[in-house]
Amino acid sequence: MGRAVRIAVIGGGIGGLAAARALQQHGFEPRVYEAAPELKEIGAGIALHPNAMKALRSLDLEGAVRAVAWESEYQVVRDGRSGRVLTKTPQRGYLEQRFGATGCTVHRADLLDSLGAALPTGTVQLAARCVSVQAHAHSASARFADGSEMEADVIVGADGIHSAVRASLIGPETPRFTGKVCWRFLVPVDAVKDVDSSNYTLWLGPHGSIMVYRVRRGELVNVVAHCDNDSWTEESWT
Repeated sequence: MGRAVRIAVIGGGIGGLAAARALQQHGFEPRVYEAAPELKEIGAGIALHPNAMKALRSLDLEGAVRAVAWESEYQVVRDGRSGRVLTKTPQRGYLEQRFGATGCTVHRADLLDSLGAALPTGTVQLAARCVSVQAHAHSASARFADGSEMEADVIVGADGIHSAVRASLIGPETPRFTGKVCWRFLVPVDAVKDVDSSNYTLWLGPHGSIMVYRVRRGELVNVVAHCDNDSWTEESWT
């Protein structure tokens, strides 16, 4: 028998852990290299539509994610000034009937925990910030911020918007500002009893919008505000 295929995944976010889980299901033993020194609870809410839930189903993780998520009964769109309901679309039950899978909203940290729990212990190496990769004739190698190097048969780049893998392979790219900015925060559901957070609600205005929905089994409310902006203020990405 030949030796096992060495597969390295650069980045331990949602994409990286999902890729590692899929590879593991097919008999490989990938290793994930994550820049963060520890896996903290960062980020906020994420909406998972039926196509995403089908992807999680293929990873045998649909049930685990639904257990920590929130499934709204309706998706409601309101006028941002008057509060008038513009549309009201059924969600819970209806999505599964029409598309073959439900939709839900989940805290990013809970989604990551579900993905990470499905991987064997020791799969993820922390404090491993990749600074460059190089392709060779029959392999590839990665260099890390501490000066160490690693060689593998396959390297999967999942290291986010500031990807060192992408920059090494196709060169640096200058980001382009979309003209939109976003603020997001989480609050306990008991702190906003006067706001209807049981449904996925979108408030529309002429130059912005606000989304409100629950996560973490309904214990937290995620609020996302978008608006037009001429200036670009760069902050951290999760």
